[in-house]
Amino acid sequence: MGHTAAFALLRTTDLDAIFWLADRLLALSVPDSRGGTEIWAEVSTRAEVRRLLEAVPDAEVGEGHKKDAATPGDSPLPYGPCLIFLELSGSERAPSAARAALGVHDRVEVHWDAIRWPEVPDLGLEWTWKYARLQVSLHHDGVDFDGPRTEDHALFVHVGEEERAVWLAAQVGAVIGGHTIC
Repeated sequence: MGHTAAFALLRTTDLDAIFWLADRLLALSVPDSRGGTEIWAEVSTRAEVRRLLEAVPDAEVGEGHKKDAATPGDSPLPYGPCLIFLELSGSERAPSAARAALGVHDRVEVHWDAIRWPEVPDLGLEWTWKYARLQVSLHHDGVDFDGPRTEDHALFVHVGEEERAVWLAAQVGAVIGGHTIC
């Protein structure tokens, strides 16, 4: 157990730039069967759930959200606002699925956690899946939905140690920004 440190590598209004950098970082990683690729959104009503599922029809969601989507009307969710996790079958679908979700929702996040960060012998870092995650926050610039909607998007690498974040940033020509403990 433990916490990751999420280091910002890019903040921009350019969706193409954010996904281009994500692709470069994913190319450095090693696929791992322990996780997946997900689109996250905060939802309050059954209609929001339905619109997201219609926008990303090949995504898998939990049974509760399937029932919410099947319930007619625009009533609030009985358990209050919550996160919905749209599970994708592959990491390559994430950019188009995120764009589709943004077409019906104001803020989403993309999480890739089916990866391992590579070993970096010069820094004494072994490969690791434990803290490996890549996150893109669309229309907000934090690692969660607590902040307001913005025009900016942010890309974060989640790691267990700062040296790895610095190394990853250097490999893709990015400048490492501040970090948040998650």
